[in-house]
Amino acid sequence: MPEPGVEVVWGALERAWRKAEYEELWLQFRPRGSKDVFDAVEASVQAANQDVEDAGWGDDVFTEGVSDSDAGPVALMSRAGPEEGVRTWLDAFAQHLQALGKSGKVTAAPEAFFPDWLNGEVELPGQLTAFVSYQTNDLALLDADEQRRAWHVPAELTAKIADAATAWGRFDGADVYLLRNIHQTRTKNPDVGPALADGVAKFSMARVAFLRSQPRRLIWASQGTLGRACYGVMDDTTSWQGRLAQVVQAMVAFPGDTDLAFVRYSNALTIDWDSGGTPPLPYVEEYQVRYNRHLNGQYIPDAHGLQLLTDAHLAHANDLSDWIIEPLGAGKHLVQAKDLEPWYATIDPDPATLAKARADFGGMLLTPEIIAANPPPWA
Repeated sequence: MPEPGVEVVWGALERAWRKAEYEELWLQFRPRGSKDVFDAVEASVQAANQDVEDAGWGDDVFTEGVSDSDAGPVALMSRAGPEEGVRTWLDAFAQHLQALGKSGKVTAAPEAFFPDWLNGEVELPGQLTAFVSYQTNDLALLDADEQRRAWHVPAELTAKIADAATAWGRFDGADVYLLRNIHQTRTKNPDVGPALADGVAKFSMARVAFLRSQPRRLIWASQGTLGRACYGVMDDTTSWQGRLAQVVQAMVAFPGDTDLAFVRYSNALTIDWDSGGTPPLPYVEEYQVRYNRHLNGQYIPDAHGLQLLTDAHLAHANDLSDWIIEPLGAGKHLVQAKDLEPWYATIDPDPATLAKARADFGGMLLTPEIIAANPPPWA
């Protein structure tokens, strides 16, 4: 086992700090020996923050958002004040790591940026996206704050979901970007399922994106709180029918472990259900859906041209005679419109088609009255 010793690589850190115009600093601890250092890094970040607070630098220097990467944990110094304060924090961080018996280097973290067409400089239209609500562990033993903060899907199922997502999304020639918490890395290894699963288990948010710039193609899978995932496809060479078929494939991969799923357009690279989708929900706001996750297996936020529904959902419907219902097993069904063009040929569904679907689904649609009559078990 290496002797404890933590080196601060100031040259690399200073260059990264200067590149960020001295406003923030991404730093990384690259361990020697055991890679099991995440908890030690988290503890050392907190201790170093307290040290600089005690030294009078608290308003100028603060580090948060510890993430993970293959080379070692990453943290963001979101307040990177005068050099003396930054150096004081880094020295304290290194000393705390060393006191915990760790060895390695504190250096600048690698940063991976999307190409210009995807980094926000160009406004992209909405993209076909499947939204999936996976079954979670029992949340009744948690208070409201605890149950909202984590992924909560069993570890074995999480691993299967992550492996399936990467197998579904990767393609030859794709660049691979992995986001865990707030830090993104680029990797040459497309088999990032274990890293994706570890990321969502630790941080309640992870995303993998496979992309090619010419011709443009983007496939992403993200996982967030309360077992909610998103699968999206952008492809300049494929029709909307082809893209729709691909997101549906991801949506129905684990029907027995899914409470609710549907397809609509959303912002590219979305990581959660509250992602700029249109049109607005008919009766509730997105936060009411999020905070009443226990109702996903019986009610839906809105009607869609394609959705995965349970027996309980169908029992609330008014009239599904105009819909194709395909049993998927385990009391789950793929319910789709006979004509998908009014739903997905354009970003917004045809208003008359949507109104008719809402009437068909009727009592299946989530309302404030349903929420009031069915309080969550953790309330």
